[in-house]
Amino acid sequence: MNTTLYIARHGETLWNRDQRFQGQLDSDLTELGKRQSAQIAKTLLSNQIDVIISSDLGRAVNSADICKKILNVEAKVSSALTERHLGAWQGQKISDIAQEPEYTELLYKFTELTPQGGESAITCAKRIYKALNVIVSEHKVNNILIIFHGEALRCFLALLGKKSNQNAYDLFKNGCITTLNFNHISKELSFI
Repeated sequence: MNTTLYIARHGETLWNRDQRFQGQLDSDLTELGKRQSAQIAKTLLSNQIDVIISSDLGRAVNSADICKKILNVEAKVSSALTERHLGAWQGQKISDIAQEPEYTELLYKFTELTPQGGESAITCAKRIYKALNVIVSEHKVNNILIIFHGEALRCFLALLGKKSNQNAYDLFKNGCITTLNFNHISKELSFI
């Protein structure tokens, strides 16, 4: 049996619009973010989504709630899907942090380097990988919509071998969808 994971980044937030790092802090969805969230669901209407699971951060939960109304399926929350903890950089403007010596390694590379008080890309990726394995083990269904975050997605995909020299904001626009397959026999995740 296979389960298809439709992994979506939440809709645009006030801090996304203001180019401010959120990490595990939160800000509200903008009107555009609400429309992007609805578009996620509309894009997947014909895919027969069985369940929606989101990060526990408000922006992901709110995006999931919008999708839930359109797709008419249950939505659950997983704290293990929360965004990468960016430590002291959370809440700061990107333009202010971009001059920091560790900026490129922390947000463009897949390393063990940790922002002060935060989480490394590798640690974040392993947490997300474990969370997704638990989700597919607990929900042996055909199609799951996962709503979480750009930086966590960048880290997770790097763990799967899809490394890039771009940051999450360039790689994953708000409301984008990445599709993966989980094979329940081999216990492997693969790109579709």
